[in-house]
Amino acid sequence: SQRKLLLAGPTPSGGFEMEFDVEELEGLKRKINITIPEEVVTKRVNEAYKVLNRQVKIPGFRPGKIPQKVLEKQVPMQPLGDMFQELMQEYYEEALHKSGLKPTGQPEIDHAGMQNVKRDEPLKFAVILDVKPELKVKDYKGLKFKKKEAVVKDEEIEETLVKVLSRQGSLEEMPADYAVQDGDILTLDFDGTMNGEELENGSAKDFELRVGEKKMLPGFEDQLIGHTQEEDFEIKVVLPSNWNQKMRRVSFPVPGASEDKQEDDRATFKVKIKKSRKLHLPELTDEIAQREGFDTVVELRRGIKIDLQNHKDQEEEVKIKEDIFNILVKDAETPPPDSLIDRELKFMIEGMKYQIAQSGMKLEDSGFEPDKATKEWRERAIFNTTGYMMLESVAAAENIHVTQQDMEAEYELLANQTKQKVEVIQKRIMSNPDSLSQTTTKILGQKAMNFIYSNCEFNFYKEGEEPEKEAKQES
Repeated sequence: SQRKLLLAGPTPSGGFEMEFDVEELEGLKRKINITIPEEVVTKRVNEAYKVLNRQVKIPGFRPGKIPQKVLEKQVPMQPLGDMFQELMQEYYEEALHKSGLKPTGQPEIDHAGMQNVKRDEPLKFAVILDVKPELKVKDYKGLKFKKKEAVVKDEEIEETLVKVLSRQGSLEEMPADYAVQDGDILTLDFDGTMNGEELENGSAKDFELRVGEKKMLPGFEDQLIGHTQEEDFEIKVVLPSNWNQKMRRVSFPVPGASEDKQEDDRATFKVKIKKSRKLHLPELTDEIAQREGFDTVVELRRGIKIDLQNHKDQEEEVKIKEDIFNILVKDAETPPPDSLIDRELKFMIEGMKYQIAQSGMKLEDSGFEPDKATKEWRERAIFNTTGYMMLESVAAAENIHVTQQDMEAEYELLANQTKQKVEVIQKRIMSNPDSLSQTTTKILGQKAMNFIYSNCEFNFYKEGEEPEKEAKQES
């Protein structure tokens, strides 16, 4: 469909009428056809040539005294690009204001009309843009969830104390025939394969780990116990269902956690232990507690318990927020526009490239293929963007905004994460419209999600008293 609007009255041109029409293309795409009146074009061209008259040097004429016909022959109108760009921008913004359209992403401008611009004729151009859908989020206040109370067990405190003491401990290198025990620090080589094929990022040389810290795949460290440096042996482990998912979103809000179940993949690792060291832990004293920032051992234990409790609380909060995100996406009645999906995809891919660079690996050696990821991750980008749009709608309904303090806190956070100066981060974000939009979307989403979470009703249960298996959202 198409609607034509004639706008009169005060406009950027200084009072001339402007005419435009809006075409509804597929989905959320719109095309604005704009006509700038010839009077405006003539006036702006004459003004531009007056400026040029003072700048251009032509033999036989004094600056500012060059006849316009002479100047027009020497400098045709096409190079007056900046002037025409400003004029088109003014009329585009006025058309947005009068039509009430709310664009997303960067508009595409059709410059075909610029090829044969004439001073005494109207200038016609078109702008294609995506618009934000009108979304209404229902029943986002008072959502009901079961929430696990954070209970810290004594053994968890003791495990953390061992990690604290290990920083103050001494290492004893063990002989080649020493059988590995839990808690030992090993240096080893390993090569991983699955179904005979080399496992991506599954091999390492001189890799150091502490047995029992559970930093490796489940079951890997347990199978090291009892082996010696004199052996070449194999370890078999089950890979987690998402092991080959190249990237997980790290920006909040966290997209839904639910993934399609798939059959377990089993990997085989050939292992060679090159060095075994036994860690001897010192006695826990007030002196060690003081090195950790506490006055006494009692206060150190209390601090550890509070940290563990906060960590468990945060984990449970993230799980519930994932469920909230899923609910919002499910309730959305309109899919997001392509420009937002493409921006999210770009963000995901750039995030993956950054993670690879941070690991010290070259992109070409990582196995990551951006073109392939663009196709494979599109559904996830649609999911993410749909949730962000719904959160934006909640923010609008609750008058939640991104403040300057929010932006400054984000610059600080990113600066700490990337080890860069705050000024560098701020300049990079502010100079790139996509980065700025992505950042404000993220912050607004966080604030809206926190609002929804703070208005939830929780039915608490303790660990070990797992509720019946049902959807967390109750009726």
